[in-house]
Amino acid sequence: MQIRLTVLAPRSGHAVARACDVLVTAPAGTALAAVASGLASAASGAEVSGASVVLFAGRERLDAQRRVLGEPPLVDGAVLSLGAPAEDEPAHDGPAPARLHVVAGPDAGGVHLLHGGRIGIGRSTESDVPLDDPDVSRRHCEVTVGEDGRVSVADLNSTNGTRVDGREIGAQPVRFAPGALLRIGESALRLSAGGPEPEPSLTTVPDGEGHLRVTPASSPACAAGGEQPGPAPRLSPPTGETAYSFGSSPSALAPLEPGAHEGAYGAGIDALGAPSGYGHDGRDDHREPAHPSRRQGTPTRGTRLPEGPLTGPEDVEHARADAPDGGRRRGGIGAWARRLTGGRGEPVPERAPAEPQRAPAEPAPESWPDPAALLLTALGPGPRLWEREPGHPEALAVRVGTADRGELAAVPVTVGLREVGSLGLAGPRDRLAGLARSGIAQLAALHAPTTLEIVLISTDRARGLQARTAEWDWLGWLPQVRPAHGQDCRLLLAYDRDQATARTAELVRRLDAGPLGPGWASADRAAVTEAAARYEGPFTVVVVDGDPGSAPLRETTARLAAAGAAAGIHLLCLAEAPPASAASPVAATYETACAASLAFRECGAVALLSGDVATALRLLRTAGGRPAGHGTVAAVDAVSRAWAERFARALAPLRTGDGTAASTGRLASSLPRSSRLLDELGLARATPASLMARWESASDGAAVLGTGPHGPVGVDLASEGPHLLVEGPTGSGRTELLRAVAASLAAGARPDRLGLILVDGAGGERGEGLRPCTELPHVSTHLIASDPVRMREFAQALGAELKRRAEVLGGLGFAEWQTRREVAGRLVGQRQAPAAESRGDLDPPGSSTLRLRPVARSRTEEGPSLPRLVVLVDDLDALVAPALGSPGRPAAGSVVRALEAVAREGERLGVHLVASSARPDRTADTELARGARHRVVLDAPPASPSPDDPSPGRGRLHQPDGASVPFQGGRVTGRIPRTATQRPTVVVLEWERMGDPPARRPVRELGNGPTDLALLASALDRAASLVNAPPVPPLS
Repeated sequence: MQIRLTVLAPRSGHAVARACDVLVTAPAGTALAAVASGLASAASGAEVSGASVVLFAGRERLDAQRRVLGEPPLVDGAVLSLGAPAEDEPAHDGPAPARLHVVAGPDAGGVHLLHGGRIGIGRSTESDVPLDDPDVSRRHCEVTVGEDGRVSVADLNSTNGTRVDGREIGAQPVRFAPGALLRIGESALRLSAGGPEPEPSLTTVPDGEGHLRVTPASSPACAAGGEQPGPAPRLSPPTGETAYSFGSSPSALAPLEPGAHEGAYGAGIDALGAPSGYGHDGRDDHREPAHPSRRQGTPTRGTRLPEGPLTGPEDVEHARADAPDGGRRRGGIGAWARRLTGGRGEPVPERAPAEPQRAPAEPAPESWPDPAALLLTALGPGPRLWEREPGHPEALAVRVGTADRGELAAVPVTVGLREVGSLGLAGPRDRLAGLARSGIAQLAALHAPTTLEIVLISTDRARGLQARTAEWDWLGWLPQVRPAHGQDCRLLLAYDRDQATARTAELVRRLDAGPLGPGWASADRAAVTEAAARYEGPFTVVVVDGDPGSAPLRETTARLAAAGAAAGIHLLCLAEAPPASAASPVAATYETACAASLAFRECGAVALLSGDVATALRLLRTAGGRPAGHGTVAAVDAVSRAWAERFARALAPLRTGDGTAASTGRLASSLPRSSRLLDELGLARATPASLMARWESASDGAAVLGTGPHGPVGVDLASEGPHLLVEGPTGSGRTELLRAVAASLAAGARPDRLGLILVDGAGGERGEGLRPCTELPHVSTHLIASDPVRMREFAQALGAELKRRAEVLGGLGFAEWQTRREVAGRLVGQRQAPAAESRGDLDPPGSSTLRLRPVARSRTEEGPSLPRLVVLVDDLDALVAPALGSPGRPAAGSVVRALEAVAREGERLGVHLVASSARPDRTADTELARGARHRVVLDAPPASPSPDDPSPGRGRLHQPDGASVPFQGGRVTGRIPRTATQRPTVVVLEWERMGDPPARRPVRELGNGPTDLALLASALDRAASLVNAPPVPPLS
């Protein structure tokens, strides 16, 4: 297990606490005490004794003996403080009655909790809500939360004025209603109602490896509306916001009615400068009509908000996500999340009498969420986390700013990377970096690591290494930067020429294997556009910051920018240039950017920061290497580096599903020499917690076979086909593959929902067979085909089980019966009568009249249990055609007939058959061979083995649709790697070296240690006892 932590050394006077990023390597289940001294030494720079180390997570003091690495709060991306609590916690408790979101502008993303009193907003760092916006006055305006909870705002004689929903206000306070938009300078702030109720969030389950598995919003648990708070206290975002029409009359401040026309009120602005879905507007001859299936505009938001007062404590807490370390404003959101998740059982304070309120309608989500909503989505994690799959109409759409369109204020301006191929950003360094951070954060929040990977190339020699790593080190926390497609690095980062060469070579290989073939670099734009339209994902976004540094790298990145979209590769090219203004026209700024980055000229769209202070941008399409048309002018959306780091740390521990889904859709790569099954299951160190998390999300009949070109290869016996046949000669790895199937099935279902029946058809003559799998708690019966009496008893018992299931199911199939049973189990039963009432006893006299209760009905017995059964048969050919003199030969026919019945009727009865055969010619006439929808054919072992040959278990999986998938079978009886037994280590992270190939030592197995199968069986036993899941009884 490896997790990344940040340790803050104690403050010295007024100096900022020293932060040290470390990589902790330790076996699963290691106590914090084992690495406490290493953490303290890394943070302080001197040797520290472990006995004297005191560590805090926020304001919580951690018990070093009881806290376990990999479990919350000690997960990837966590921040610990040494010796004293972190000074980022607010001084106020209780929920805030209102929140102020900075939704747009050059310093967007802040979320400020308003408890009451006066809140100053301005450019000054002494302001309660400081904004890095040059068009904002030092003391610009003031928001007041009154005793009755009403919110008002007044201008403080600012230079550029203050507007609420488009109406200019003065020094006289005016009502600031929830959902209203406050415009100051180039920034937009929206007021949101608060309260004690927690907002919807996704379920997260720790896997014991430093990660939190996220259940998607479309899962049955979420769809049913059940609330399952995750183990880590986190905050979820609002589900939507309220759209308003803006005008000069008071009536224009009313919220839009539900069902308002989308064309009038809900459209964003696309990369062409036209409202989404509108197509050509006559101003630009180079514009293309809007794609009919993508970016059809922001859904209409017609929510009515209550007009009553907000109540709460009469003071204010400012939870600014991007305040510097040590500032009081840093910790409000984290503390608020902890209070929301931890205070559900606390009494809610009484509210002051409020005016009659209208029930709010359910708001529709914003198509392009603002930076504040992105932060809340990451902290939640919110329901919109990773919502955009490759087929989503808004996949890879990036919001770059906002613009006023008629009476609509702050309409998002977006650009779709799938339409333009690559996007160029140019302007002064500070604003340019903020815009890039905003765009990358959108992609990371809305696209899962299975859909998107992010690559950074920052090798511009005009800037020093320290400056480049300081600007981009936040990116290393994102899960999308982890290599998931066989790249030879620890993170997809490139800070020097060698790393950049390796990253671009990996991308070039993808394009060589893509739809355009090795000649992709010379393909015309029409062919690239056609191939990009057919590409279904996953995607790669490459951030090229400035000049790559060498002629080959410049040419390669330029070719990637021009043709990479054919294989889902899109570049985000950053070029430092003066802002477009009267002193530097658009054409001059564009040429300066092209001179700074050769790939910039190949971008299909560019966003040029403009204005004297670079708080605006001009978004243009390009044609023939030149800007086309006048484009769209908008106020830039930018976020600070501190905001980006907090956002990335919130995403750092999150992973999709049960671990195996994290590699779904993986890009093609060569097969490994060997494969470890537990790694493919996402259970590198199997623990009860990780197994229980997998049981909640995996299908009962899903089995992983090993590693394929795109990640784990497996079959789902429950949904894709009832049976599996494995064929391969002696030495091909048949038995080990069956063991892997048994282990995979056990890791995906509780012992009371799945039973395994093992049959060694060769009678133990070909090794120990399936005996190692008997340690799994799911195994109910193990037959060794060497005792005729035992074999006949087994055949009779298996036949009786099939008959019993047929009687219980009646005319139903197993899947339908199981669904009905689960639905019935969720119904609330009637109150059961006490024993005395059941006997007809007299009630105790509550009055002078005696009453006799009728005899209650006897309790209805629960229906019979029908767990799914999987029969695994090794050496089926030895049963079909037993050798002369074999001790099991007299009874082999009865066992084969029982297995044939399973092959015929098993799909309806919930019984599956998985068998291996060394002689396919002997089993060709069996029911299994004729009806198996999945078939595995393993390669023969080499005649002259060499160290470079793959391990046994390599073969192809033939699927029902005719597809054939190569894979390397996962090994499960290997000994645990020796590196897993080493003592825990703490190493200081060097972000500039994370793009290097990882240092690899030969992995040696422990000759006398437990096997992976034994470790898994032990963890399964403990997990089953924790969830009270008794095993399936043996056949009888």
